[in-house]
Amino acid sequence: MSAKRRLLAAVTAMGYVHARRALHERFELVPAFSLSQATASLRNSDIDAVLCSIHFDDSRMFDMLHEAKRIAPQLPFVCCRILHSDLTAPVLQGMAHAAQLQGALAFIDYNELHRQHGFAEADRMFLERLLSALPPESDVSRPAAGRS
Repeated sequence: MSAKRRLLAAVTAMGYVHARRALHERFELVPAFSLSQATASLRNSDIDAVLCSIHFDDSRMFDMLHEAKRIAPQLPFVCCRILHSDLTAPVLQGMAHAAQLQGALAFIDYNELHRQHGFAEADRMFLERLLSALPPESDVSRPAAGRS
């Protein structure tokens, strides 16, 4: 079996619990709970893709998206909502659209999947949607570590 892809999980500590449970079998997760920690990981680690939640570092998902595109523009970036928020469906749709316009490959609403299907099925669907959003493993080229 080939090595797992390294996924930078730019999420909250509680979001990481859910992401790890859903994704650990297919990805080596590199957690980051702040923008500075996440950008350091992008510069110093062989990261294959980024998963960033809307709650990351006090709602800095768009800041993370901009930094990731500056540091490693070809790196696949997926946005998500893992934890509950009081945002309405139109606001979430607007965020998803804005993220995709700025280079994110997809927006996955894990919280809604969990609400509709429970944890086990939400975990399976989250993994499936993430895998379908990312380029095939053979198409992923890791950026050089130490890039600024």
